[in-house]
Amino acid sequence: MRTSRVILLGGFLAGTSTMPCLAETAPDPFVIVRQGQLPIVISAPHGGTTALPGVAERQNRGAKQFNTGRDLRTLEFAEKLAAAIERELGQAPFVVIAKFERKQVDANRPTADAYDAPGASGQKRFYDAYHRALAEARAQVQTTFGRGLLLDIHGQGREPDAIFRGTNNGRAVAQLVRRSGEAAVRGPKSIFGLLAAKGYRIIPPLVAGAREDQLDGGYTVQTYGSGRGGTMDAIQLEFGAELRKTENLDKTASDVAAAVAEFAKEYLPLEAPRRNQTR
Repeated sequence: MRTSRVILLGGFLAGTSTMPCLAETAPDPFVIVRQGQLPIVISAPHGGTTALPGVAERQNRGAKQFNTGRDLRTLEFAEKLAAAIERELGQAPFVVIAKFERKQVDANRPTADAYDAPGASGQKRFYDAYHRALAEARAQVQTTFGRGLLLDIHGQGREPDAIFRGTNNGRAVAQLVRRSGEAAVRGPKSIFGLLAAKGYRIIPPLVAGAREDQLDGGYTVQTYGSGRGGTMDAIQLEFGAELRKTENLDKTASDVAAAVAEFAKEYLPLEAPRRNQTR
């Protein structure tokens, strides 16, 4: 498993100046942070297996949503998805993955529910590193491309062969819908439409008015999606256990990457806008 790394890029796309490097804010080896060259960010908060030294397990102290279970193999899946997207598009997405265990810190919760002792340096350090990296990736994408998409990777145990879509019922993809219409979320060239065409079962179904009544997107897509302003849209993808089996992981990642690539060609700016240059 590769640990956190930062790649310095110079003049990474035609018509652009040197892209600022994503700062290495992650305390290796507990958060994976990788620089990207696409307007796409891959995040995964719940697949980590690395115990934080000296940090106790979280206890349920009245949190609105309390879960210490690992989303099995989502860390590995996020890595495979990022690599497959790079093969499809010739450039890498940004990557932010929590390697620490969810039972100690939940990166997909607001701070009050993410760890037991607010202000405790043990938990706060890693939580802050994860979200600082996400915020920096979003800022770079918005500055460089004008807009982009964050894909937050999760696992679910409700429907083993299905993928749940989570956009806060459209709020996290508000900019995408305003710009390109509902078809960008549920149409034939949307990520979910393309996956449905490959035989994947999508929940909710890809029909007008179908609401995300079960897994509608958590703290990450609420915070970094366009529902709170900005031009980064965000989608939570919850993969069933069957799709995350070891023997199925490569195929699932490859199929999702192909769908993301086709979506990106249709709906995202894959080259940064050219800027007027003065002599």
